[in-house]
Amino acid sequence: MQDQVEIQRPVILMVDDDEKLLAAVRRTLSGCFEFVTYTDGQAALGWLAQNHARTDLIIADLVMPALDGITFLKQAARLAPNIHRMLLSGNVSSLSLREAINQAMVSRVLAKPVSVATLKEAIDRILKTDPGVKSMPIGPSAHMVNNAIDRADFHTVLQPRFRASDLGLCGAEILCRMPSLEKEFGIDEIIESCQDNPVINRLGSQLMAIMVDQAPRYSALLGDQANIAVNLSAFSLKTPQFFELIIRFYEKMRMRGVNVSFEVPEKQLLPNDLEMLASAARLRERGIGLLIDDFGSGNNSLHLLRQEVFAGIKLDRNLVRGIMTDFLDDAFVEWIAQVCSKMGLSISAKGIESAKVAEKLQVYGITELQGFHLGAPVPLEQWEETAMTSLRASG
Repeated sequence: MQDQVEIQRPVILMVDDDEKLLAAVRRTLSGCFEFVTYTDGQAALGWLAQNHARTDLIIADLVMPALDGITFLKQAARLAPNIHRMLLSGNVSSLSLREAINQAMVSRVLAKPVSVATLKEAIDRILKTDPGVKSMPIGPSAHMVNNAIDRADFHTVLQPRFRASDLGLCGAEILCRMPSLEKEFGIDEIIESCQDNPVINRLGSQLMAIMVDQAPRYSALLGDQANIAVNLSAFSLKTPQFFELIIRFYEKMRMRGVNVSFEVPEKQLLPNDLEMLASAARLRERGIGLLIDDFGSGNNSLHLLRQEVFAGIKLDRNLVRGIMTDFLDDAFVEWIAQVCSKMGLSISAKGIESAKVAEKLQVYGITELQGFHLGAPVPLEQWEETAMTSLRASG
């Protein structure tokens, strides 16, 4: 008797918070593929760590509780770089799409709502392609950033900030851009690669020098709304020489008619980091605003607020994105807005990608909004030209 050979079905790991979709996929496609499904991204990563050798494809929804699809796929790519990855998405910004393709190395982005038949066709097409998936690229390094500074291969852009109450312009955030490095990497991972290295201080000092030179133009452009936000790393905040540079920079900008506040990402802040807290307290004593950026992205959010050294918070864009689809994200944002109001703290939100998100945050009492729906980052020259065009058009 001939031995019966069992046909091995491709193993597909699928993560989505839509239980109905997962059930339909398992029921309809189980004869073609072996589906392993999760609604929790962290649990799926745990399974993948143990079973990546037998997995053929990873599928993730963009919007999921706790861990969004792009972040999940980036972590999955590090665990299993040679496995194809697919992102399921509704409305996705060009920035998020670029992040998915460049950083999570996604093979295909499939628009939701998606039928089971369409999903099967996409899976078949991916699995028939060359199995050799591009592995995660070597990440950026502090050395690369230092070389970019040597080449003067960096510049600033301004992203407008708006009052939530009436959507009136209330300032801008200065952001760094590194054109050559950004051909391969996202700006967030470029900055993150040197956040604990002295090169971040070098970059910060260079950017501050540019801002001091441009301060009169900020003031002319924004008038009474010349409020500028600048990003800092916790490493810089704790470096004595750089801390003194921050103070001098703040005073120079104020003399030129520009008020500056600083933002540090939550993931770099620890509630038991006494050195950081001491520096933050010194800024507060001088009336210099220090905000927690990407608030809600880590595990220390509430512990940090209890230190009473911060002037406000800026909500993480993934948290903001989640208020339209996730009950817990929505409830947390509404609650934290009330907490900040009682504590006298400002609360801003970034990543505003639709009018509906902006309207909901207005109801919750968010004080400031920022995002591509309201205004994208642009070079100073472009903003000035737009302002002049508007002025000429008005007579």
